[in-house]
Amino acid sequence: MEPILKSEIFFFISSVAVILFTVVFLIFGFYLIKIMRNFSHISDKLKKGVDNASASLEEVGESIKESKLFSFIFGDQKKKKKSRN
Repeated sequence: MEPILKSEIFFFISSVAVILFTVVFLIFGFYLIKIMRNFSHISDKLKKGVDNASASLEEVGESIKESKLFSFIFGDQKKKKKSRN
């Protein structure tokens, strides 16, 4: 075979390989973007759920602190100001 024919075969195989790698990379990127969007939606939902749970727990804690039984068992928990001399 002549050197020119060998170089043409090499460039043809190289071009096909580059095209295949590009297609595989694009498909991988497409699915990666879809997965990241799903993770983003899931994390948003979790954040909203945690915020709601936190607010609910704060309300429960306040209602427990304001109950008469809590005051009876633990006494008055109001902060006292210390006087400085």
